[in-house]
Amino acid sequence: MTGEEFNAIFRERLPEISRFLARRLPHEAVEDLASDLFEIAWSKREKIPAGLEFPWLIKTARYLVANFHRKQQGRSNILATLQEPVAAPSAESIALADLELASAWRKISEKDREVLALWALEGLEPEQISAALGLTINAANIRLTRARQNLLANFEKDND
Repeated sequence: MTGEEFNAIFRERLPEISRFLARRLPHEAVEDLASDLFEIAWSKREKIPAGLEFPWLIKTARYLVANFHRKQQGRSNILATLQEPVAAPSAESIALADLELASAWRKISEKDREVLALWALEGLEPEQISAALGLTINAANIRLTRARQNLLANFEKDND
């Protein structure tokens, strides 16, 4: 596929893709994911079957949407443990919760704490974490997944 052919598909399909994404994502994420989608399409333009460009874009957009929601859910779960509760808990439960989370945090490796802090507290995406830590994107994703699992395992162990 030539650059001109790609541009024609981009101009033709961008409104449809944007509507597809808008039905599935928060408004502020649509433009970024559409950009990511067409960046991926550009890099794989030679592998996209002729005549099936739009289905390929939809399929790839579905993966991006699923990844977006998975990242948001994971981040929300971590942040929920760090936010102040709506109702005022007892002083004892606050102290115990803080101690349990702090204990679980101390039990994970420095590498796990670093990647979790970049993701949950700084709001970095795996692509940005990979650049910050000098890793491949795949390695950053794996490290983040394992760090979350390790923190949860230690937290659950402390609560048993």
